[in-house]
Amino acid sequence: MALNFLPSSEMTLDVVATCDPSVICSDDQRSAYLSSASLDDLESTEGATIFTIKALSSREREEGEVRAGAYTRSELGRVLWASSPDEIEAKARWHHELEEDERRAYGEYQGYIQRVYIEMIRSSLVSIDGEEASWETIDNIRPDSYRLQVISELVIHIQRSSLLGPRPK
Repeated sequence: MALNFLPSSEMTLDVVATCDPSVICSDDQRSAYLSSASLDDLESTEGATIFTIKALSSREREEGEVRAGAYTRSELGRVLWASSPDEIEAKARWHHELEEDERRAYGEYQGYIQRVYIEMIRSSLVSIDGEEASWETIDNIRPDSYRLQVISELVIHIQRSSLLGPRPK
């Protein structure tokens, strides 16, 4: 077949967060897992919290972006966000040198991206450890560093499963 088709939005996937104290893995194993979502890439997940997510259809992704403010987001902020340096110190200096309106636009766009992530999780999260769950459940994870990492990793898994299916090509 010459055409690629997006996976079914009914496809579900069980994933863990690598910050979970029950997950044992090296940095290389973590990288492999975040690329594949294969629990076999991790040394051990015994006792880890299992997040069940579903792939999002194109329509579901677009609806989430609209709810997050796609039509009112800062386009200047989007351009600045895309052109910002990757290295932490360079990014800090770059940000410091922005004009006030550019800083505001950049911050507004970062807020939009965060809202998109929330909407993705809201639409994709099926359950946690087999129990019905919602965004509010994720938002209650403590400490905050774990909550932020769980959000980041769920978004990675949602994006990959929604665009590439269970096995990246």
